[in-house]
Amino acid sequence: GFLPTVLELYDTEQTWFDAGAGTCGTMAAVLKAGKNVSGVEVSDVEHTACHDMWAAGHVVSAPLHKIPFSSRSFDLVFSSEVLEHVPPALAAASVHELIRIAKDRIFCTISLRRSGLDPKKGPPKVHLTVRPREWWEALFVDAGCVADDATLQVFDDYDVQKYGTKPNFFAFSCKDAQRESLHQEGRTSSQM
Repeated sequence: GFLPTVLELYDTEQTWFDAGAGTCGTMAAVLKAGKNVSGVEVSDVEHTACHDMWAAGHVVSAPLHKIPFSSRSFDLVFSSEVLEHVPPALAAASVHELIRIAKDRIFCTISLRRSGLDPKKGPPKVHLTVRPREWWEALFVDAGCVADDATLQVFDDYDVQKYGTKPNFFAFSCKDAQRESLHQEGRTSSQM
């Protein structure tokens, strides 16, 4: 799909962070492209398809609102189809953690609709934080990030015939963003 384009767009960024590594397939592709990569995954990475990445020290088990890496550690923070799974009360803290560990660039995709696996009625069980694009953008912009429209324009011609449904792409420059962690300050998004 779109990962080769992301690798081209961010070809000078050497240290990458995968926020929500899943099965570590993206991390493997980024390593193969010659980048240094680290990541977090909420599941027990020692006992999943991420085992080899875990054994090599590339990925750890941790939630997005408590990322165990230093501030401004990564040239690019990448997250694909993960933030919508975060509980609403932890969404802002999770976004702030992504910003905190980024030196500047953040690229993510976020689903803006309920999962087909969610029940038709009642609270969602898969996509816990389904919000409009503007809501997600505001979390980044309110923390001092700037939307990277030039990067987003590259995806205007995304080939849905070839790749299927077009993801909701988000790209930000966060070099001047606030770096404090909501978790470290003892605040949550419900207290904002």
